[in-house]
Amino acid sequence: MNAEKSVEAAEECGAKGVGYVIIVAGGFGETGEHGKNLENRLKKIPEKYNTRILGPNSLGIFFPEKKIDTIFVEHGDKALAGGGGIAFITQSGSVGVESLGIASNTGFGLRSFAGIGNKADLDELDFLKYFGKDSKTDCIALYVESIEKGREFLEEAEEIARTKPVVVLKAGRTASGASAVSSHTGRLAGSDKVVSGALRQYGIQRAYDDEELCDAAKVLAMVKPAAGGRVAVITPAGGFGVMCTDYIESRSHRCSLRMARLSDKTREKIRKNSFPFASCSNPVDLTASADNAMYLSAIDALIDDEGVDCILCITFFAPPSISRNLIDGIAEKTAESPKPILVFTQYGPFTDEYLKEFYEKGVIGFPTVSRLVRAARFIAERGCILKSQPADTKVRHSKTHKFTDLFRKWQKSLKSPGSPDEWETRNLLFQLGLPVQKGIYIRSEKIELPLDITPPYAVKLCTPKVLHKTDVGGVCLGVSEEDLPSAVKKMRTRFPGEGIIITSMVRIEGPEIILGSLFDPVFGTSIMAGAGGILTEVYKDVAFRLAPCSKSEAREMLSELTVSPILQGYRGSTMDMDSLAEITAGLSVVSAAVCEGGNQLDINPIVWTGQEWQILDAKIVFSSGAENMVHS
Repeated sequence: MNAEKSVEAAEECGAKGVGYVIIVAGGFGETGEHGKNLENRLKKIPEKYNTRILGPNSLGIFFPEKKIDTIFVEHGDKALAGGGGIAFITQSGSVGVESLGIASNTGFGLRSFAGIGNKADLDELDFLKYFGKDSKTDCIALYVESIEKGREFLEEAEEIARTKPVVVLKAGRTASGASAVSSHTGRLAGSDKVVSGALRQYGIQRAYDDEELCDAAKVLAMVKPAAGGRVAVITPAGGFGVMCTDYIESRSHRCSLRMARLSDKTREKIRKNSFPFASCSNPVDLTASADNAMYLSAIDALIDDEGVDCILCITFFAPPSISRNLIDGIAEKTAESPKPILVFTQYGPFTDEYLKEFYEKGVIGFPTVSRLVRAARFIAERGCILKSQPADTKVRHSKTHKFTDLFRKWQKSLKSPGSPDEWETRNLLFQLGLPVQKGIYIRSEKIELPLDITPPYAVKLCTPKVLHKTDVGGVCLGVSEEDLPSAVKKMRTRFPGEGIIITSMVRIEGPEIILGSLFDPVFGTSIMAGAGGILTEVYKDVAFRLAPCSKSEAREMLSELTVSPILQGYRGSTMDMDSLAEITAGLSVVSAAVCEGGNQLDINPIVWTGQEWQILDAKIVFSSGAENMVHS
C-alpha cells in the first residue's frame, strides 16, 4: 500500500473506532513536501478519533509472550520467541531486526520489539512509559535518531532507571548542532556532546553502535550491577589475561575499571588448588594445564575476596583437562555469587554454540575480550547509577525569575543592542554573583587606575565586533607601569574608537578552564566545562550537562575532563575543585536566563590564583547577531 492509500485507510479506521493503527508504508515526511502533508494528515487522526498511530515507516511490533508479530521481514522470531526481559524500541526497523537477529545467535531475551518509524503519533516516550511500568521488563533499549520531547524523555527515563536500566543508542553523532557556532561553546558542542552529558546526568546508559546496544541490554537485563570497578580475571591462557588487563586499565568514556589487588588469603587459596607454576596474582593464570576443579576453586576464592567487585572468566575448552562440564560449574557459581561473573570464550566455529549454552544456563558471555570488558563497564556504570542520589529537584528546577529580570534590564542598558562587549558582560556576571576579576574600562587617553589594580597589567581590546581578541592582536600581557601609556596608545592606533580594559596580571596555578552555556534545540540550555585558554578548540577536552545542574552534577562533569587530576590535587596542586563545581552550578542556574532564545555564553578563562577562582574574560553572543561577529 502506498503512502496516500495508507492515510485514507487510517482515516477510515479512525472513523470506525479502531483503537490502534500500524502504518508500515513509507513515502512520508522523509520524501519531501507532499510526504510531509500526508504525515500531517496522520497526526490529526488521534486528535479527531482518539485512534493511536504507530509509524508511518514502522515495522510494527513483536511481542513473543502474547504471540503478536506484525513484522513483515525475516527477524529471527523463532530464536527470540523464548521470552525474556528486554524491551527494544527502535526508530529504524532494519537496525532493530538485524541487530536482534545477530544477538539471538548467542541468546537474547526479548520482551517486546516496537518499531516507531516516523513517530507521527506514538513515540519513544510513550513506549518508555509503558515498559517502565511493565513488571516483566528488566531493561529498556532504544535506538533513536531524534528525541522530540527532550527534557520530558530524560525525566521519565531517570525515574525508570532507579528500578530498571535504560540504555540508548542515539544515532547521528556527527551532525552539527542547530545552534550558531560563533562561540567556543557552540563550536565544541555539536549535538552529540550535549546528548552524552544529558544522558549521563539523568542516569541513562549510552551505546554507540548496534552491537554495543544489544550487548548492553543483555548484560544489564540479566547480570547484577557491580558494587565498584575492581575487576579480577581468571584465565588458562596468559596472553588473553594480559589483553584483558590492558582493556580494563585503559581510559574510557565509561565507568572506570581497575585490576583488583588480591589479598594474601585469596592468593593462598588459589595456590593450594592449582599447579605450582600457576600465577596467583591478578590476572589469575591457571595455565593450559588447569582442570575444571582448579578453575571453579579460583572463582570461589575471588568471590570471597572483599577487594573484588566483578569477576571475568576467560574460558577455553581446548585445554585437555577442561571439559564442557565447566559451563555447568560456572553457571552454579554465577547463580550463587553476590558478585557479577561474565565470560569470554572462543572455540572456533563452535563459539556461538558455547556462548548460547552459557546464556541458557544464566551466564552472559562474549566472543571477544573487548566486548567482555565493555560489558563489565556497563554493569559497573549501573552500580554507580544506583548508588548515586537523585539530583536535588529544587536545584534542577531552580526559579530563575530574579536572574531573568536582571538580565533583561541589563539587555536594555547595552550601548549596542544585541551586541554586548566584554566590559558589559563582566558587569552582568558580577551582578549575578560570579567571581569576575577587577578591572577598569577606558575610552579616553586619560588613565586613572584604582589602587587595587597593580602592575604588571593586561591591556585588552573591548568591542563586540571582535569575538576572539588574541587572534587579531587585541591582547597585550605583562605590561609594566612605565609601558602602560604606550601599550594603550598602540591598542588605540590599531583599533580606533574602541574601548580598552586594563586589569592586573594574576598568578595562575594549573590549567586555565573554560565554562560556557548554550541553548540546545532538543534539551534546552546546557552547561559546559573544559580545558580553556587560547587552545580550547585544540584540546577539545570538554564535558556537558543540562542547566540548571546541582553542585554534585557539576563536580561529576569536571571529573570527566582529562585535566581533572590537576583539579583534584595531582602532584601537590592546590586547585579547589569543590568551589569550581559550586561556581559552575551557579553559572548553570544563571544560564537558564542568559541563554534563553539561543544565546551563547563563554567564560574563558576562569583561573585559580592560589586562593580563589577568577573570571578573566567572558562574552555573550546573542543568537540574532551572531553572524555579524568577527572570529577566526
